[in-house]
Amino acid sequence: MDCIVELGIQGTSVRAVASKAGVSNGLIRHHFASKENLIAEAYSRTIAIITAPPLAVAAGDGPPTEKLRRFLVMSISGPVAEPRILSLWATFISQVHINDRFREIHRTQYVAYRAACRSLIEDVLAANGIRASADELHRLSIALNAIMDGLWLEGCLSAEEIDEALQIDIGLSSAERLLGVKLSRNLPD
Repeated sequence: MDCIVELGIQGTSVRAVASKAGVSNGLIRHHFASKENLIAEAYSRTIAIITAPPLAVAAGDGPPTEKLRRFLVMSISGPVAEPRILSLWATFISQVHINDRFREIHRTQYVAYRAACRSLIEDVLAANGIRASADELHRLSIALNAIMDGLWLEGCLSAEEIDEALQIDIGLSSAERLLGVKLSRNLPD
């Protein structure tokens, strides 16, 4: 992943990865068989770095509004908001529409993220006595994901102007307006 950040996908070779990792080319080829497999695994790992923290929150216990709040916070702050992760994501995302393996990785991992978001939204709305159709829940999960993606990009690109606390506050306020509910605030993550 460091090679991809430094050299791009085209410039990353098995030899460069082996050198950076301090192992033989043969060991890399043994585990990945080809550069294409290595690059696909790096993309899968990048998406996992971005989605694993919020997905862990979604799978955990707690009141629905607290789980959604933590899910959103974990989607836009902490390790996922590091410039290196944005660089990797930007490198890979340009390939999703032209590389079938990347498209499948993207589809599979983001579907899981949106499904978790949808489930949390449904639970929060139900806890607030609000019923939503399957279509509305689908739309809300797409909208909330788009808001979080936008804030994530803004935060990564404009860290000097947007500190993490402001970014989180904007994200939570936006979610509250979109869903018509109040989310818990000022709680540990």
